[in-house]
Amino acid sequence: MESQSAPYIELDDYKAPKGINSVFLYMRDKIKIRLIYWKNSKLTEKNMGTVLLQQGHNEFIEKYFETIQELLDRGFNVVCFDWRGQGLSDRMIKDTNKQYIEDFKIHCDDLNYIIDNFILKNFPKPFIGIGHSMGGCILLSYLKEFGKKLDKVILSAPMLGFRNEKILFPLINIVSILLPKDNFLIGSNPNMGKETPFKQNDLTTDRDRYHRTQKLVRKNKKIRLWGVTNAWAIAVKKTLSEIRQVNWAESIENDILFINSLNDKVVFPDEIEKMHKRLKNSKIINFTSCEHEILMEKDKHRDRFWRSFDDFLNELPLN
Repeated sequence: MESQSAPYIELDDYKAPKGINSVFLYMRDKIKIRLIYWKNSKLTEKNMGTVLLQQGHNEFIEKYFETIQELLDRGFNVVCFDWRGQGLSDRMIKDTNKQYIEDFKIHCDDLNYIIDNFILKNFPKPFIGIGHSMGGCILLSYLKEFGKKLDKVILSAPMLGFRNEKILFPLINIVSILLPKDNFLIGSNPNMGKETPFKQNDLTTDRDRYHRTQKLVRKNKKIRLWGVTNAWAIAVKKTLSEIRQVNWAESIENDILFINSLNDKVVFPDEIEKMHKRLKNSKIINFTSCEHEILMEKDKHRDRFWRSFDDFLNELPLN
């Protein structure tokens, strides 16, 4: 694949894990996707395989340096990329502050292209996928079509529904007819580049990790979007309608672990429970007293996540 060197962000007290490689990869339509990877020296002793770690809406790779180090400490290679339209990947429209995509199949195609042309050719099996929020939704859609390429999958608070759909979905139907696709979605409260105070956030109860993310954004404000467009909302609704169709999920055979925060205010935990029950080979771990971003949460919640992760992968065959 055609590539070129790509920048990344560090803080004085929050550095990238050693061995970082940051590149731009060109997709079929010449959009540049920022991908960062680590090849683990421990693999010469014990091949734990490769983890593809994919973030949610309006996130970026640097936010997960802590998690990546924990994966490296477990002996994995790690690959992650910024979805097109966010992080330091190319945007889809001229206004670079807006989250814009017209179909989530574009994300799924990018994912498949990167797996086929970069990961499968450069990294050892087994392959484990971790997807958070929007990333979890995209990974699940990927499994429907290309599931056999990933050995096991962890979906952290996947975006499978919202609490306010009775109001949100009719609104999306209206704006899809009346308003331009690149407008901010009505009622979505774009931040317009301003920081949300910790006490008003619905992502984590961990003050230090929340402020760490804000410090990263201050280093390069282009790395964070201001809000979602009508096009993005329409694409989300279309995807959720597809995955809720009868027999859509029942043919997926991958081993899947759901990480579900019952207090989640961003996605609807009940929809995650429903999806878990539809799948043949899934487990679910319900968390209480924490918010949407488990991997950005307090240590006690993160420790539980890692215990669940280790147990889930315990029977994974090693090459």
